Amino acid sequence: MAPVCSDTRRARCVEFAGLLGAGSCRVNPRRRSNGSGGPSWPPSFVGAALAALLMLAACSSSGASNSTTTISTLVSTTADLTTSSTSTSIPVTTTTALPSEDVSEAWDAYWNAWAEVRAAEDLDGSALESVASSTVIDGALALFDRERTSGLSTVETEVVLHPTVTDLDADSATVEDCVLLVPSFTDNVGVWHQADLVRTEKGWIVSSIRIPRGGACVPREMGEAAIAGYEAFYSGWEEFWDPANPDSVLIEQVLADPQLSIIVGLLGDHETRGAALRGQPTLHPEVIEVRSPTEIVILNCLEPAVDYGLYDIDTGERLDDVPAVRDEQRNLESAVMTLEDGLWKVSDLQGQVDFACEFAPTDRGLPSV
Repeated sequence: MAPVCSDTRRARCVEFAGLLGAGSCRVNPRRRSNGSGGPSWPPSFVGAALAALLMLAACSSSGASNSTTTISTLVSTTADLTTSSTSTSIPVTTTTALPSEDVSEAWDAYWNAWAEVRAAEDLDGSALESVASSTVIDGALALFDRERTSGLSTVETEVVLHPTVTDLDADSATVEDCVLLVPSFTDNVGVWHQADLVRTEKGWIVSSIRIPRGGACVPREMGEAAIAGYEAFYSGWEEFWDPANPDSVLIEQVLADPQLSIIVGLLGDHETRGAALRGQPTLHPEVIEVRSPTEIVILNCLEPAVDYGLYDIDTGERLDDVPAVRDEQRNLESAVMTLEDGLWKVSDLQGQVDFACEFAPTDRGLPSV
């Protein structure tokens, strides 16, 4: 297996395969982000323990189909997809109105209470009594109890919601949402929820919650915005690569560090040499991972242009830095997209040249909810 591109070797890799890596590089998307000051993620051993909770909760609920898991714990908040929540405890951001404001408020209230109980020293479900049925409350308490047994103790949770009301009448409603949870109670930050709400004497409450099999998801608009940012990087190709222009104002609109510094360094080198990188690839991107409300991983089985390569600007001669593209060649690229200043930007690129890959959509792509 080819070695992964390191920071010191990535500059050479970038010149190959659409600014990813040459044959000496392979895709290596991170599975966790454990930086100081950033979101805290549950230990890996907890993920395995908590995965069983979904099955245990399903056993205590009736009416679950083969394609969904019925549980009684979850939280929701609508968020502007060009911004992100910065709260660390019971953070609920609401900017998108639902068809029924009452249903929206009930969904928000449920997740506020859910996060409050998850963070409390004493495991007391009284905060949930006005926003959820007894079945949902019991399921939530069972989840939190098993989390603590697994070693998580109390958990302060960042919650970002993206709900859609799929059914609504006078006394019942159905909500579908890709809820972002940091830390999550599964291995996925984005967890697909389908919830029923009913109107009672005390208002709308969450009566049941289901997680479709697999559970992982990406909020639709969030995923679309990240892919648009990725495509914008390639759309601006000629603006800063041909000829090389490390001072282009477009660069900081489509790139974030560390990839920003790498590309600027390459552009400076190309400018000094009088060289231009040419050849627009055909893209087939899909979201394969949501790491946080501000970080997404995109996988792209791309088709490099036949003329892709580095050229001498004065003579038009093709230089030897980049190998020629063979017929029907495909390159696999992994891109980390980071939300910065309201824009989704490429912050890391890695990949492998001449790799047998499938165009999106593939089984690795997350469902958009």
